[in-house]
Amino acid sequence: MQKKCLVATTFLNGDFSRAIPIVSSFYAVKDFQRNAREDYVEFLIADADIKGTFMAFQKELAKAGMIAVAKRSRYVSRLMPTLSSMRFSVDDGTVITIYKMGKQNPRSRSASFLPFVLFLATISIVFVDGYLRSSPFATFVADPTLLAIVYTMSLMGILGIHEFGHIMANRKHGIRASWPYFIPGVPGFIPTFGAMIVLRSNMTSRNVMFDVGIAGPIAGLIITIIVAVYGSSISILVPTDHVQDLFSDGNLVNRDSNLVMLFILGSMGKLAESSTLIMSPVLYAAWLGFLITFLNLMPAWQLDGGHITRSALGPRWHKVLTYISISILFTLGFFPMALLVLFFSLRAPESIPLDDVTPLSAKRKAVFFMTLGLAVLIAPIPSHLFGIIPLGA
Repeated sequence: MQKKCLVATTFLNGDFSRAIPIVSSFYAVKDFQRNAREDYVEFLIADADIKGTFMAFQKELAKAGMIAVAKRSRYVSRLMPTLSSMRFSVDDGTVITIYKMGKQNPRSRSASFLPFVLFLATISIVFVDGYLRSSPFATFVADPTLLAIVYTMSLMGILGIHEFGHIMANRKHGIRASWPYFIPGVPGFIPTFGAMIVLRSNMTSRNVMFDVGIAGPIAGLIITIIVAVYGSSISILVPTDHVQDLFSDGNLVNRDSNLVMLFILGSMGKLAESSTLIMSPVLYAAWLGFLITFLNLMPAWQLDGGHITRSALGPRWHKVLTYISISILFTLGFFPMALLVLFFSLRAPESIPLDDVTPLSAKRKAVFFMTLGLAVLIAPIPSHLFGIIPLGA
C-alpha cells in the first residue's frame, strides 16, 4: 500500500493535525480541507476498496480522540487547495470526514433503572388490558385471569424477543446499546407502543446496520406466528347472526387481518362462511405482533425497515421510500404513525454508517427484497377485499 505523509500544520492545527499522518498512512490523499464552523475535516482520497482497512483506520483515529465517516459524495475544494494548484470539484469521490469524539457524560443511577421501571409498568398495563379483553371472552373460558396471564406472556414475549434480536445483533458486531425501553400504553385501547433501544456507538458499516435492523423484526415475527397458531386454536367461530349484538354493544371491534394470519386461520379451520371469528386475547396479541412488525418493516425514517433500506439502497431511495411509506400509512388509516414518521423524517438526523462506501453484501441485498415482500404479506388489508367477514376482538 502506498503511504503518503502530508505536511500541513499551518492549515490544520491542534487535534486535527494528528489526523493527517494517520489518513495518509492508510489511503492516498488527493485533497483535504477543514470546515471551521462545524469543526470537521474532509479528505478526498483516491478510489479504493476501504472494507479491509477501515476498521484498523478507525482504531488508529480513536487513539487520537477522533472518528471518521466514509462515503461517496460530491467534493468541492472551498478553501485554498492543499495538494493542487487550482480550485476543483469531484462529483462522486470517496470522502472521509473526520470529527472529534465527544465526551460521554456518566449515566445517572436513576437513568440506569428506567428500563426496568418501564418494563414493569408495561407488563402491568398489558396484564390489565388482557384482563379487560378476557372478561367478554369469559363465556368460552373458565378463568379470565389465567387467560390474561397468557396474553401478557404472549404480547411481552413478542416484543421482548424482537428487542432481544436487536441486542444479540448489536453484541455480535460490538455495538454498544442500552437495554430496551418499553413504552406503556392505555389499557383497553393500545396496551403498549412497543419498545426502543438507544445506541451508544456508531454502526460501523452497511452490513452491520442491516444485520441490526433485520434481527428484531424477524425474531419477533417468528414468535408472533407461534402465538397466532396457539391463539387461533382457542378462538371461537360464532354464527354471524348471533354476534351482531356484541358488535353493537361495543364489546367487539372489527379487525382487518393479513395474508399470513388468514393462512394460519384457514389451516386451523377457523374460517367459515356465515361465521365470525371471535379472536381470543392471545390471538389479538398475535394480531398486534403482526401489526408492530409490519410498521417496523416500513422502509421509512429510522424504523427498522428504514435502516435496512438505507443500508441496501442508499440515502436517495431511502428518502423516496420514506415518503411512499407515509402515503401507505395514510391510506391504511394509520394517521398518527404517518404523521410521526413525517415529522421525524423532516427533523431527525439521518443514520449513517461509518463506512458508507462499501456496498451491502449480495446475500443481504437479496434478503432485503425478500423482507419487502414479507412486509406485504403481514400488512393489514381491508377484509372486504377478500370477501370475508372481519375478525372480531
